Amino acid sequence: MHNKLEKYMEKFGAFIYDNPLKVIVVVLALLAAPLYHVPQIKMDTSTEGFMHPDDPVLLEYNKFRAQFGRDERVVLALKSDNIFTLKFLNTLKEIHEAIEEKVPYLNDVTSLYNVRNTRGEGDKLITDDLLEPFPRTKADVVRVKKQAMASHFYKDLLLSQDGKMTTIVIETDAYSHEGEKEVSDVDAFDEGFGDDLTGSTDSQSAYPVEAKTFLTDAENHELLEAILKIVEQYKSDDLEIYVAGSPSVNNALKAQMQADMEKFMRITFLIIIVFLFVMFRRASAVFYPLLVIILSLLATVGTMAWAGTAFKLPTQIVPSLLLAVSIGATVHILSIFFDRFNTSGDKREAIKYTLGHSGLAIAMTSVTTAIGVGSFSGSEVAPIADLGTFASFGVMVSLFLTLTLLPALLSLTALKQKPKKEADRLDVLMKKLSIMPIKYYKSIIVASLVLVAVALFSASKIELSHNPLFWFQPDDYNRVSTIEIDKALNGSVTIEVVVDTKEENGWNDPQRLEMLNTFSADLEKYVDSYTHIGKVVSLATIVKETNRALHENKEEFYSIPNDANLVSQELLLFENSGSDDLEDVVDSQFSKARITIKLPWTDAVKSHDVLAYVKSEAAKRFPKDDVVTTGMIPLLINTFANSVHSSVESYMIAFVLITLMMMFILGSVRIGLLSMIPNLTPIILGLLIMSVANIPLDMFTLLIGSIAIGLAVDDTIHFMHNFRRYYLQSGDASKAIEQTFYTTGKAMVITTIVLSLGFYAYMMADMISVQNFGLLTGSVIVLALLADLLLAPALMIVAAKRGWIK
Repeated sequence: MHNKLEKYMEKFGAFIYDNPLKVIVVVLALLAAPLYHVPQIKMDTSTEGFMHPDDPVLLEYNKFRAQFGRDERVVLALKSDNIFTLKFLNTLKEIHEAIEEKVPYLNDVTSLYNVRNTRGEGDKLITDDLLEPFPRTKADVVRVKKQAMASHFYKDLLLSQDGKMTTIVIETDAYSHEGEKEVSDVDAFDEGFGDDLTGSTDSQSAYPVEAKTFLTDAENHELLEAILKIVEQYKSDDLEIYVAGSPSVNNALKAQMQADMEKFMRITFLIIIVFLFVMFRRASAVFYPLLVIILSLLATVGTMAWAGTAFKLPTQIVPSLLLAVSIGATVHILSIFFDRFNTSGDKREAIKYTLGHSGLAIAMTSVTTAIGVGSFSGSEVAPIADLGTFASFGVMVSLFLTLTLLPALLSLTALKQKPKKEADRLDVLMKKLSIMPIKYYKSIIVASLVLVAVALFSASKIELSHNPLFWFQPDDYNRVSTIEIDKALNGSVTIEVVVDTKEENGWNDPQRLEMLNTFSADLEKYVDSYTHIGKVVSLATIVKETNRALHENKEEFYSIPNDANLVSQELLLFENSGSDDLEDVVDSQFSKARITIKLPWTDAVKSHDVLAYVKSEAAKRFPKDDVVTTGMIPLLINTFANSVHSSVESYMIAFVLITLMMMFILGSVRIGLLSMIPNLTPIILGLLIMSVANIPLDMFTLLIGSIAIGLAVDDTIHFMHNFRRYYLQSGDASKAIEQTFYTTGKAMVITTIVLSLGFYAYMMADMISVQNFGLLTGSVIVLALLADLLLAPALMIVAAKRGWIK
């Protein structure tokens, strides 16, 4: 069967040589549609973007946002020793007003400038702004400071315990503003022609909440850009300004990751250009592989855009993977083609021979790589599933272009035969290398087993982690801002709990409110080895403030009233006082209450205990009510848990499918199983590097295995395929290894040098996650080559001696 397939590949090569223009036209016609959609590609770094639309955790989060608005807030913190001075308060006012005026997509901005000041005057409840009227004298400032420092509500939310840091909390719109123009145009049309056209003048019924899109990544970026411009205007030596919150971190993460990836893709392309020219000394051997790589990338990106799939953090691995697969396949074609052409001088015969010799192996390597990566398509994490779908598609596009466009372009190109020197340096090196696995095969196998055992032992010490904040450098503004705010104000991210009593006015019940009060107080005492709960804000906070205000502002009345009628009256008074803060903590029917639990930014893996505590305590305190836990922390934990589970599952699927493929390709169960040893060895040794370099197993490093499997399998297939051919011709394993090293081995060395240097260049990135990605991927590529040049032939010597190869 192998011989028949190779003959078909030879005939296909002859067809391409005879009809190159037709082949190129057909290829470009097939690529036209995906290439057309490339400009429509979008980026999405939001945490919810990691989940499938039907994920129960995301559905609960979307219900929460629809009811209470976006929980992700931007926290702008001002640090000064002189907060309570006229100069500082005027600066705070200017910044606050600039944000309200210049920043788009705002729902609410809260700071000491406009925060509610709940107090009683006689029998009246007053909820005006803290700085209303705005202080004009030192005595006014002293009064303001006294009120602010005495407030339970302000502490760790708008003001640090020591009074040296204050915040401006920016709450953005929950829903996107995209398409507003179209909606407003329809509304205007309706107004002009009456109700007959739509059946309703109610815009809510015409455009239901379910059809709305939540604030987009692009809108979040626009919002943050406006905030950072304002921050730059007011920063000074005596005023430090920090910006934190998950919207800010995600926006910075997107910008930095994008910049790093673009920068090092360019470096990788430059390395490829230099090495291809050095190895082949022909412009065509440089330009044509780059064309195949670029078209493969653009076709994949265009298909993603066509399908409405955004680029997310994990899917940024796609270009690197396609680059690796494409350069490997094209170098194998070019290496065999130019060797043959320089010997015979017959281009047609060289193309036929090249596709007959390596076309089948390249097709098999691409199929196994597509299987390996495609195993991620069923992932519970949306972008990892996208990675599996579109990366495997891109691999097949690259295969298609390598076997059609590349030989067609070579057919049309005027090439000069370059007489081959008796032995160039690479030929000499490959001849020397081929001796090692022949002479020292036992030592190589034993050494490999020892290294694998050490790596597996070291793997147990690798930490699981998912902490995007620590992908930034220690001195990065976003990382420093978050750490400073967390330190001074006990947190910048939240867990949200919604308790639904399922009855109207259920939260007017004093007993339930008292339970909420004690629940909040107990939560604020929580501390574990990694984090703590800094503050809890809920309906109980408003009720206690109101009760105190209506009892002559006496601190002893900062409590929940015992009488249900009194609770109802106080809440009605608060609602009628002009403040809309009740909307943030309870629904209009007083049946659902929101509990916001603020804590420092913590690694998602290390946040598991605090989330479990919150869930169990909430269920215990409100056994008759429906309790839902959501927010950024649960989303991050859910994402990473799904990522680990899906990755392990995907690798197992990939291993089984690739093993079956290797058995089929090599025509033997034993040899197929044996060939998986050099495939898995570099991945296992990659774990040793992670342990030594103290690199955690996070979402990025989990995905490196997909590249490693693809590259390791590719080289193994090339080696095994050609070794088997030469062994069947000569019956001598040593001679077959020498011939394999002399042909396929050279292409393997070239591709490894190019790719490893390209990925090692990523170590110059600013993002620590990108640095780790470059170090590990480059190292695994080198280890894969060593496994295929040393371990694979050593195993074949053993297999030949035992008579397993027939």
